[in-house]
Amino acid sequence: MVIVDKTCLTDNIAIAQDLYDGTVEGTKPGQYVIGSKADLKVYLDAAIAVEANASASETDVINSCAQLEAAIATYNAGLNEEIAAANLIGFWKMNGNANDSSGKGNNGIATIGHGFYGAGALAATTDRFGRTGMAYHFDHGSNIEVPYTSALNPQEMTISIWCKKDTAGRVLNADTYTLTSLNRWNGYKFQLQSANKLFYTVHAINGPDTVYYDRDDEVAVLDNGVWYHSVVTFKSGEMNFYVNGDLVKSWTNVPGTPIAVPPTINFVIGQDLPTSQYLTVDGDFQVAWGGFWTGDLDDAMFYNVALTAPQVASIYANQNTL
Repeated sequence: MVIVDKTCLTDNIAIAQDLYDGTVEGTKPGQYVIGSKADLKVYLDAAIAVEANASASETDVINSCAQLEAAIATYNAGLNEEIAAANLIGFWKMNGNANDSSGKGNNGIATIGHGFYGAGALAATTDRFGRTGMAYHFDHGSNIEVPYTSALNPQEMTISIWCKKDTAGRVLNADTYTLTSLNRWNGYKFQLQSANKLFYTVHAINGPDTVYYDRDDEVAVLDNGVWYHSVVTFKSGEMNFYVNGDLVKSWTNVPGTPIAVPPTINFVIGQDLPTSQYLTVDGDFQVAWGGFWTGDLDDAMFYNVALTAPQVASIYANQNTL
């Protein structure tokens, strides 16, 4: 009789059982992605059956051990890790003002749009829960301008924002619905493109050269008149797009880190440059090449790290309920 060594399988069963019995699903830090325990249980039960089967071959045991090990790794990857408060650089709730709630002091200034765009002003509006005055309507260049700080020009980042696009009053080409920006394409810019897909541009340093990365989410189309939680993360070699907590596209052909933007250029929500920077002559600040948001925005958050998928899902779940 051939004795098959089941040590690996037994050890992994113990690990998986401890995870299954001792962890909780949910959206809070320290909890695991909802639905992931059921997936782990499938492989755990299969491994227990192989362990109990006296006729199981060495190949059966090796395969089952490997499958359970992979399932454990997948489950652990779904842990909602705490997002350090230090990594939140700005949180503009837009609850009647443009102040920063992150504690970092990056308060914004409600700013009139350029005359070329129609000199629009911010207007208080209802948020995704129907609460009056708890979000802002942007149009004709109305924006929130945040004074430059190097903290808003990090080596990696996550931009999270709730948006509801409309087309009323739109006067420019449809490729320029800007959500947030620091020096438009010469820094970084988060927007919708013409097909209503999330789009991110970053000017990065890669070795001795600089490169412009223009990527969209490829898949998710955001309907007009609907609130969406829209997120982009960027770090050297990886750009991810999320819609309503779900990863919709991951780009890995984006090596490098964001270029340093001149400190004279401020961060903007709802437009691609500060109103005062636009020029009517051709060049990097040409107003005719600019873009602004038309619609509602709320709860814009800026992190100086590329958040993980479980962290993004946790933000969505927590901000999608009152």
